[in-house]
Order: sequence, then structure tokens, then C-alpha cells
Amino acid sequence: MSQSARPRYLTKSKFKLALECPTKLYYADQRGLYFDKNSDNDFLQSLADGGHQIGELAKYKYHPDPIGKGITVETLDYDEAIRITREKLEAESRSVVAEAALLVHPFFIRVDILIRDEKSKSIEIIEVKSKSVSDETVGAEFRNSSGKYESKWLPYLYDVAFQAEVVRLAFPGYKVIPKLLLVDSSVACDVTGLHQMFPIITEKDPESGRARARVKTPDGVIPSSLRSLKFLREVNVANVVSDLRQRPIDNSAHVPQFAGESMLTFMQWAGKIQIERQRVFHGLSKNCKACQYRASEGDPLRSGVHECWQMALSQGIIHGAQKADDRSNPLSIDIWGGGSGSKSMADTVLKCGRGFLSDIQEDDIRPKNSSGGIGMTSLERRMAQVNAASGAGPKSVLSESRLAEMDAWNWPLHMIDFETSAPALPFFKGMHPYQTLAFQFSHHVMERMESGTVRIRHASQWISTASGQFPSIDFVRQLRKALMPNGQLNGTVFRYHNHENTVLRSLRGEIMKSSRTDAPDAEDLLAFIDLVTKSTSEEARQSGEYVGPKSMIDLHRLVQEGYFSSKSGGSISLKYVLPAILHDAKEVAQLYERPGLYGSGLGIHSLNFKDAGGHVWLQKTKGGDPYKTLPGIFGKENPDLNEMLMRLAGDDEEEGVIAQGGLAMTAYNYTQFSSISPEERLKIEEALLRYCELDTLAMVMLVQGLMELRGQPMKIETSSPSLLN
Repeated sequence: MSQSARPRYLTKSKFKLALECPTKLYYADQRGLYFDKNSDNDFLQSLADGGHQIGELAKYKYHPDPIGKGITVETLDYDEAIRITREKLEAESRSVVAEAALLVHPFFIRVDILIRDEKSKSIEIIEVKSKSVSDETVGAEFRNSSGKYESKWLPYLYDVAFQAEVVRLAFPGYKVIPKLLLVDSSVACDVTGLHQMFPIITEKDPESGRARARVKTPDGVIPSSLRSLKFLREVNVANVVSDLRQRPIDNSAHVPQFAGESMLTFMQWAGKIQIERQRVFHGLSKNCKACQYRASEGDPLRSGVHECWQMALSQGIIHGAQKADDRSNPLSIDIWGGGSGSKSMADTVLKCGRGFLSDIQEDDIRPKNSSGGIGMTSLERRMAQVNAASGAGPKSVLSESRLAEMDAWNWPLHMIDFETSAPALPFFKGMHPYQTLAFQFSHHVMERMESGTVRIRHASQWISTASGQFPSIDFVRQLRKALMPNGQLNGTVFRYHNHENTVLRSLRGEIMKSSRTDAPDAEDLLAFIDLVTKSTSEEARQSGEYVGPKSMIDLHRLVQEGYFSSKSGGSISLKYVLPAILHDAKEVAQLYERPGLYGSGLGIHSLNFKDAGGHVWLQKTKGGDPYKTLPGIFGKENPDLNEMLMRLAGDDEEEGVIAQGGLAMTAYNYTQFSSISPEERLKIEEALLRYCELDTLAMVMLVQGLMELRGQPMKIETSSPSLLN
């Protein structure tokens, strides 16, 4: 069946979209016409966390031989899938079917695992999710302290509730038992190499031509080889589903009251607008900020968000002097949202009726209690963004009172960046689901020479992509060696945001629990971690505040309180701050436009760029963004993977995207989950080394740029190190 002829049913994914915003059903139906950032999100997420493998593993929890007996409905064709499902259900009195296809017009679902028992007249539907769950969450039936369902769980609960309703319609007279199969991160895995039993392969979808992931389970995998699978936790959600069936849909910003009176009413309404291809628009909300149907300026595809803005303006929901069809005009929801606690700044300005960033007034966003301290307050930062958009203020703002601390830094300056993974499917016996694996770091050094110049060099790096190796303890060992080659830490260590501190504190706990064999140098490693870190917020609550004698300095916080640029689009993510600082600091930009400067043995030494002419980081054809000068992580044989990764990479502070660090995590997991050749593994490893090197170089560029903007430009040593010796 061709893409164009595919039936227009309300599927699980379309029901989820309708719950978020019914307007999305219209945009989703126009594939190829509207920009869709998340069109391959499920595929990439499966590489990022092993979701497909959890789904395959779950089959062994409910059937002794799911591969040999062929319990899975493999076809994507609707009619064929329905026919095969019917045959499998009728074959035995107790049937277990994976990816069962059911159609009750206008609803079509594929159930992860469906178990029909003729004797008891019951049907179990098991929705498999690679999401971590705790005893506390299960005990509270997914509700928070206020008695409301937790927002992070509602999509999953509605998913299984929708399926349960379709199954009731398809099998009248049967008792329907809805369940979620989740991941219990408190339970350790009791077998090594579980992930390698379920390798991921990539293939083309025969209908869409797009890449998709599939788990290829080899013959001979039996339940006994998988051991207990206790970390897969089944949760009966019958009570929750019963409640959701009658409860009104809580999304008044996007769902009309009559349509959201109950889930059953909403299903029928959403099914009707899906079948009839209606475009329904009811309003705007803070969720529009993360909408996947927003195209950027210059993108040839249509932008759903901007069309919604036009409708909201015409209906008087929002007001503004700008034109919504001009994508260069920042929208009101683009206001920086940090430093506001649980309060949504996007929601705040929409309630004030503001359509565009330039329309926002200071009273709209003024906090009830003013905050003091050194540097820009959150309000001052937001107003700098508003004033830059309206033309009432400069395009960049510095807070010298905050940036003055740079003059007191102890040299040399060490920039470090980590790449980590936290897979749902444990790699080793004794490993927990979602346990942090630290597999890579990069380290740049800025050294002040006797002449007064500053030498920059990529000093060290480490990576482990070998399959079957637990990298984390050796990661700490190698990092300590890089920063303390003589047993002493000279200078200051920098990170960008909380990740590096959080990872080291997490690994501290693992080292404390490790055996003498695994960590004979545990005392040295723990002392190193305590030297450069501070307690996490959770540790501080439990044991009090701790700050190491040489705790890492957070450049993210320095930027938040000390530097604003309109070129960063209201974000403090390094991905956006880097092009901004290179735009504002002209001398630094000119430095990195020079050929023959950055590379192995050149003025700025690199460990990975070894061509004679080095690497030019600022290229006009790449829009002045150093990240765009790097080749794809995956080889030329996987262009779809590279395109999807870069399209989904977004602001580290934005929900619903794979952040820049997620590129490395996804690629690393691909090396662990997939059956790849040594040559392909080496290519991915080399690409990861280049990406991580740029992450720490970006921190160097940021420091250089801030010093230039402060009127204290650094004179960089550009002579080859060999010429100085």
C-alpha cells in the first residue's frame, strides 16, 4: 500500500498527538509539506536508550519461544496485519501476540503484547515502555503529592487507556486487563551481554523509504539464557485506566470543552477530525515552545507554529505589531525560561496576550520577589533579550561585576567535557538499568606563557567504544591522570553546566561499592573526585553541602549572569552561545578563520585533526557555526542517521529533543547495540573524538571571546610548538 493510499485511522501515535494539540493531527497528515522535527524521534530514541531491545526482551517474559513460534506480526500493511493477528488469536485457546493489529473504525492500534485467554474470557494488553519506575510511583498510582497524575506519566497512561478502549470495542464480553511493562532501575541485571543478544539493525521502511531500526534476535535465545528479567516490572493499571476513561481531558488551551468532557468523547472527536482531515485550532500554550512543527527562517517547508500564530492573531488570542509569517521575528514564547523555578515564562507572556518577543513588557515578567547577587538577574537577562528584539537595547550585554572573577582564575585553565550513556538495557551483570556509563572525555588547556601570550592545546582525550567493556572506573582514572599527571592539580578546571559534576558524583558512588580488584586505586580516585566536585542537590539534602577545594567552575552560570547575546536566541546552551560569541568577538572569529592554525603540530595543537593544513573552524559556507564544519558521526553508508541526528539536536535546556551531548550517546549506543564491523566502529570512534574535541575548544573560544568583549583580548601563541623548542 502506498503512502498516499494509507488509511487515515486514529492510531496510538495520532491519539498522543491529539492529546498534545489537535492541530498537530493536521500538520502530521501533511508529511513533506510541514517541517516535523520529530519525524524520526522514535527511531533515534531507540538507539539512544535501547527501547526497541526492551520491547524485544519483553516477549520472552510472556512466551517461552517468541521467535521460534513467530508470535510477532511483522508486516506494516494494515489489512495484512489485521488478518495475521486474527489467525494467531484463533490458533490457540490462550494466544500471545506481539504487535497485534486491531481495527475498530476509526481507531487502529498495534498492541505491544496481547494475551487472549478463551477460558477466562480475558484479554491482557501490555504496553512496553523503556521508562524507569519506582516503588513510590507505583504505590501512588502515578500521582503526585497533590493527587494529580504526574505530567511525565500521563502520555503513557493515556496510551494504554486508549488501547484498552479499542480492545473493549473489538472484543465485547471480554475482561480487559491493561498493564504497563516498565523498567525498575533499582534491580540489577543478572546476566552479562544482554544487549548483545538483541542487536539493532537499520533498514529502509518499504513504504516511506525512511530509515528505521529493528532488533534482529538470533536463533537459540531461550528464557534461561536471559535469567530472571526482574528489572522488567509489570504494573496493572486497570484502576488508572478506569479513572481516565471518565475524567475530562486537562488541556483547555488546545482542546474545546465539549470535546474533552471524557476520554471516550475525546476519542470519537479526535477520530472524526482525523478521518475528515479537519484543521482544528483552539489556542496557544507554553507547550507551543517545544512544538515539532516549527520551521526556522529559510526552511522551504511550512511552519505549523507560525500558522497557529497567524490564527491566534486573527482571533485576538494574542496581539502584536509583527507579522507571524516572517520567521525572523522572535515569538513571545522564545523568552528565556531559566531562573524561574516551576513557573513557565512562555505561559506567562501568552496569558498577557503577547505575540512576539518585542511586545513583552517588563511588568509582564517581573517576579514577585526580586533577587540580588552579582551579575545579571533573571529579569535583567530576559529584558536584555526583549530590548534587543524591539531595538530598545543593544544586541549584546555584559555584566562586568560578574565577569571580573575571570581575572582571579588560577592558570593554567583546563576545559573538560564528558560523553556518557545511561541505557535502559544493562550491559553487564550487576549493572542497573539507566546506570551512567562514562565512555569519553576531552581536555583542552590554556597556558599563560612567560611572554604574556596564551598557548592553547588539545592536551588529552580518552574514549572506550569496545563492546563488552565497563568503562566508567577507568574513565575516572584516565581523567585524573590527564588533570594531575604529577599527582597535583595545577590551575582551574572548567565545565559547562552540571553534567560533569553530576557524573563524577555518580561515579563516586560506584567506586565506593567496587571491589579491590576493579578499583585498587579507589582511594586516589575518590580523593580526586572530591577535589574537583561539589555535592549534588540530592546529596546536599541528605548529607549537607560540600564544595571541593578545587571544585570545577561552571561557565554556563558565568554566561547566564554575565553575558547576553541576541544571536544565541534566548538560549544559554553552548551550541547557541558559541556562534554568538564568535559573532560578537570579531578578533577571536578572525583567529579561527585562519587556515594552518588548528591541527596536529600547528599553532593550536590538536589530537584529531592531522591534515597538513589543519582544520578551519569558521567557514562562511557553514554559517559561522563550528559544529557544522564537522563530518557526520556515521559513515557515508548511513546518511539518514546523520541527517536525523543533526535535525533533532537542539537546545540542551529544551524538552523533546536530543541535545548536542545526545549525539555522542546515540552513536556510542549504536556501537554497543549493533553488529558493526571493526572499520565502522573505528570511524564512529574517530568522529566522536572530533565532536568532543570541539566541545572543549568551544569553551576555550568562549573564554577568549568574553575577555575580548571585556577589553582584555588574549594574545594567542600561534607559532608551532616545534618552532619554539
